[in-house]
Amino acid sequence: MTVAATPGAAKVPAAVPADKGGHAFPWKALLPIAVTVVLALFPPPEGLAQHAWYFFAIFAGVIVGLMLEPLPGAAIGLIGVALVTILAPYVLFGPADLAKAGFKPANAGLTWALSGFSNSTVWLIFAAFMFALGYEKTGLGRRISLGLVKVMGKRTLTLGYAVAIADLLLAPFTPSNTARSGGTVYPVIRNLPALYDSKPNDPSSRRIGGYLMWTDIVTTCVTS
Repeated sequence: MTVAATPGAAKVPAAVPADKGGHAFPWKALLPIAVTVVLALFPPPEGLAQHAWYFFAIFAGVIVGLMLEPLPGAAIGLIGVALVTILAPYVLFGPADLAKAGFKPANAGLTWALSGFSNSTVWLIFAAFMFALGYEKTGLGRRISLGLVKVMGKRTLTLGYAVAIADLLLAPFTPSNTARSGGTVYPVIRNLPALYDSKPNDPSSRRIGGYLMWTDIVTTCVTS
């Protein structure tokens, strides 16, 4: 016998799934701090100055933070540099340096922190990735990709030649592999697989996407 449900019948409320991420223990953020503190509490190895050991402890904490990524890598790096700069009298300079007449650890620490930004290679990589962002925002990378397909897109082999030749021509003028491949060539070729219905993280990626990416990687190793 079948019993029909009446409109007034009581309804059992559906179970609301618990929010697991809201109260998760922030171990990824605490572990780099714990590594730094624990290493700093240990005595330095024989032959290593105390301030150098403290610097190593902060460095190890930054490496652990970059591995776990509780924050973006750039933020973790800046936190490490800022921490060393603030603690410069204890982690950058020894007693001999601090005893020098007229020595100012705060100014010397700030000079150390900013010295990396005077490196021309760092600015080259930064400029290349700014160009890469411009390729993406303006659609220039897609237009260049369409032009490559129009001229050399009849065969996948010719597209591979185009990627290799572009990397080879840029190599003498852009010596940094990161700036050349990651900031100039990749923003263009990343638009090519989609034109052939080849998508990342998908079985279709083996059609042409994987081929082009590996071609660029191997070419970079040869032209570097």
